[in-house]
Amino acid sequence: MKKVISRITNSEFLTFSEVLRLKVAIVTLFLLVLTLLSIPLSSFNDFTIDINVFIPMALGLLLLLTILLLVVNLNRSAMHFSIITIIVLTLYYTYESNHFYGYMMFFVTLTIIIFYQDIATYLLYGVSITAYGVYYIFEKGDAIVGLNSINTEISLYTYTGILVGFYLVFLVQFLISDNIYEKMNNEWVRMNKILEKYQEFSFRHMVEMLEENSVQPIYKNQKFQQTVSEICVFINEFFEKDADNIAEVVEYYFFLHDQEVDHVIENKELSITARRYASQLSKYLLNQRTEMVSMLFDFSTIFKESTDFTENRYVYNIDKLFNNRIDKLLALAMIYKYLKTEITQFDKWGNVKRILTHEDITEMFVSKEFREFISYEQVNFYLDNEQLFKDFL
Repeated sequence: MKKVISRITNSEFLTFSEVLRLKVAIVTLFLLVLTLLSIPLSSFNDFTIDINVFIPMALGLLLLLTILLLVVNLNRSAMHFSIITIIVLTLYYTYESNHFYGYMMFFVTLTIIIFYQDIATYLLYGVSITAYGVYYIFEKGDAIVGLNSINTEISLYTYTGILVGFYLVFLVQFLISDNIYEKMNNEWVRMNKILEKYQEFSFRHMVEMLEENSVQPIYKNQKFQQTVSEICVFINEFFEKDADNIAEVVEYYFFLHDQEVDHVIENKELSITARRYASQLSKYLLNQRTEMVSMLFDFSTIFKESTDFTENRYVYNIDKLFNNRIDKLLALAMIYKYLKTEITQFDKWGNVKRILTHEDITEMFVSKEFREFISYEQVNFYLDNEQLFKDFL
């Protein structure tokens, strides 16, 4: 329980899979309590003996399957089984029953489905449970509303409107949030690809500078290796009883810098443990642009002074930067001149020592990705005067 509470308080640091696992664990605990309470409450219903025996057994089996799927880390399958469990509970409470708590179970079921924040799941199970809820209201409506109701028909439509409205409100919320999330995710993917390209250039340039100045890479420095090993042993003492084992992992980590990591991972002759460690450690190697190098770039830029913020600081489109058409065309010419004269590309040996040709620049200008920088008007102007750009710039 302490571990679950710790995960809840630190949920911002969990991956999507870990968050889903945590949600399923919470829902399963709730369903376990609800199932245990359902057994004595069944005496209030006129169920047959087979219903009172087999339904609790089915619920217990579903909960067991959910827990087993969580143990083997099949979190999404566990989510579906937990939803099926609450649906079975809802059917159990509403079968041959006309109590008000049967009506409330539809809201409990929808709330659990909403809790998982998955629109496909909400559409799959939500529509079915809402449709059954509407049927239940009109089938058992008189008993649910009560005999003292002034107008039974109006009350039934009110109960139906509340249930359907509950479903529709969260459906709209899902659609809006998914649309926003998709836009943010697409923006992140786009920017991540751009940053990867910049960082790849920067990393290759840094490697060239080290080679030209005969400087030893940091990962080959004995003092650096010893420092990393000691820090890892010190930190690992808080997590493992035998902290010295981490020293072997660190040694293996530095060993991988002199190997083709992909070959190590794919080598069937190596042990599964060695290949698994190679796969995990490959993200933190320092001799190529990995996630670790990306983090180091990000960290180093924190301490670099930058110009003060202006409204157009992150605006790259010529149409937005300039109002005058002549200024826009001059900017286009400057971009062409820069791309044609500055070294910005990898050569055949993988070094940043190649400039773009006229054909390369033309292909770039007409590409869809370059609409972020120049408009169709500038592209058409360039294509109409392509020979002039080539001869005089």
